Amino acid sequence: MTATAAKPEAPRVRGGAAVAYAAVALLAAGALAWLIPNVPQRSWPPPAATPVVVQGEHYRVPPQELRWLETFSTLHFSEGEAGARAVAAAEIDAQLDRVFDGVSLRLPEFVDWYYSLSGEYSRAAMAALAYANLAEPGYVANRAAATLLPDEVWAEGFSELERRAAERLAAHGTRVRADWIAGVTRRLARHRVPAPLPAPQAAEIRRVRLDAMLEHIAERERDSLGTRLSISTAAAGAVAAGPLLWRAAARTTAAGGRAVAARAAARGAARAGTAAAGGAAICSPGGPAAVGCAVVAGAAAWLGTDWALLRVDEQLHRDELEAALEASVAALREQIEADLLSAYDSAIADHYGDVREDIDRAFVPATAGAASAGHPAEAK
Repeated sequence: MTATAAKPEAPRVRGGAAVAYAAVALLAAGALAWLIPNVPQRSWPPPAATPVVVQGEHYRVPPQELRWLETFSTLHFSEGEAGARAVAAAEIDAQLDRVFDGVSLRLPEFVDWYYSLSGEYSRAAMAALAYANLAEPGYVANRAAATLLPDEVWAEGFSELERRAAERLAAHGTRVRADWIAGVTRRLARHRVPAPLPAPQAAEIRRVRLDAMLEHIAERERDSLGTRLSISTAAAGAVAAGPLLWRAAARTTAAGGRAVAARAAARGAARAGTAAAGGAAICSPGGPAAVGCAVVAGAAAWLGTDWALLRVDEQLHRDELEAALEASVAALREQIEADLLSAYDSAIADHYGDVREDIDRAFVPATAGAASAGHPAEAK
């Protein structure tokens, strides 16, 4: 016989409890029926639009558009900063090309002097005076700087660079602001509203006045970039680096100190022998006249020997010296360009860093409900 499990009995609801449940349900339904027609329903309006003024035109800009406007402004002027750096770099490159083209043209003039008799004797004389502490050392280096990089050339070149760079940076800044205005007014066109009526001071609404921000940016730009940017430090460094042209070239060529000394010694021996032989050959008779004749003939033979030896020296080493000087000129140009780029980059970075701060402050009335007192972009 198989046993079956007994099923549990469902709980039974007593009659009193059922009545109570029904009563509660009826009361809740009645309360809801009364609340619907008698309690006003609240609506949640969208966030208020912010008044914005651009180019004298008025706009009421919703929050999402205002966020776009702030982001667009920051990105646009950051691109303007990159463009300003490119403008400065192009102007520096062009002006240095003009200056250093002249340096290259003057190279043969210096090398001609170096291999001339006047150059030879002036170097010897100045070396002797410097050895006796009667003259400053570095005569050849200073002569190279004066010939290749005259002071007036530097002064004119840097003055022209300052002027042209200032003009191009000012034009670039004007284009950046004009493009910003065009982009903003195009985006906000659908939010344009009539100018508000004059309101009492107590009731006046704080607005985002971007015209004032632009005026502040333009004024600062004229002060920091529009006027002639001071690059005197870079210019002074360039002038001081002029003598390095010769020193750098001499280290790598036969014009170096030891080579020059060796050749000078060889020429000295050749001069002495030639002068003695020349004097003896030309002035063989004796007497006082022979002494004078020997001096003149010896001097002539000395000069002739020097001239001939210099021509040999030039034939052997001129190309090497010119190539070394050209390499030194190229290295100096690179150094000066780096110094100038650093000077302009620093000024541009400072200016556009202030622009970003202007943008941040200009939008404070919309994002924080307050403005920094006295800032032109946040005036009432």
